[in-house]
Amino acid sequence: MDRKRAVEEAIHSGEMEGAYVSDEFRNDASEFARGNMSIQQLMQRAWRRNDHNVGNRSEELHAV
Repeated sequence: MDRKRAVEEAIHSGEMEGAYVSDEFRNDASEFARGNMSIQQLMQRAWRRNDHNVGNRSEELHAV
């Protein structure tokens, strides 16, 4: 399966499950589908966009 189809199917699947797919993610996913970023970069961007505790996590990570 090529990247474009994988992205289309993933977005469709999420929407069928009731997930909201933002324009920002759609834009990043299009860049991924065109080969302009890796899957790791796509996931990092999505994670950063949706992780509202980014500023607080360093304390949690270093508390071990």
